[in-house]
Amino acid sequence: MFTKIEPLSQETHLDLRYNAIQDFDFARKVLHAPLSASEFLQASRHYAIVFPKDDSTPMAMFTLIQQINQYIQEDGSWSVPYIPAHIRRYPFVLAKVASEEGKENEETRYALCIDRDAPHFAAEQGDIMFTANGEMTSIGQNALKFLETFQQELHVTQLLCRELAEKDVLIPQSINVEQDGQTVSVELFRIVDMGKVNALDDATLAKWVRNGLLGLILLHVQSLANLQAFTR
Repeated sequence: MFTKIEPLSQETHLDLRYNAIQDFDFARKVLHAPLSASEFLQASRHYAIVFPKDDSTPMAMFTLIQQINQYIQEDGSWSVPYIPAHIRRYPFVLAKVASEEGKENEETRYALCIDRDAPHFAAEQGDIMFTANGEMTSIGQNALKFLETFQQELHVTQLLCRELAEKDVLIPQSINVEQDGQTVSVELFRIVDMGKVNALDDATLAKWVRNGLLGLILLHVQSLANLQAFTR
């Protein structure tokens, strides 16, 4: 999705112009997106929410075995009302700032960056990113707040969902595909096994009710019905 990441700076981008667009061609090869817990309710109505084979970060699936995002229409529009934050953040992203020599233990810092090749910056006319005095305009300020909030929420979600792997309630989900004239089983991701969840001790279940994880599990299970959209 990002092809040319640059730190947003007054020196380099003083004359840069930004235009909001509703063309999502940049995401045609994005096959899934990480989700924060705050996105589950809306996302579950349109996407299958699953878990990677080697990670506990919840993801919204945009396809199964096709290597193209099936939620993008031919005209570049998104086909359902809710668009995950991972997509909406584009063309902005946070990147780690390298620590100065001798300061390895300092707190990790991030800088606001852009994809310089994004179509949002292709026109000579549009909204400025910096004032004549070199101050970042509301476009960059709002993008920074959005990214910081998303990063914090995603981190909390990852920690919460890590308990699913620790309690061994995630199981692999496979589908059968035709390959070279034969039916092959392909393991794509993991889902929650409700049988294993129901067998957990009362203390764990009570904890998951209080911290909201059980609610996320139920939305996840409900969302799996959206996998049918890829097989029609």
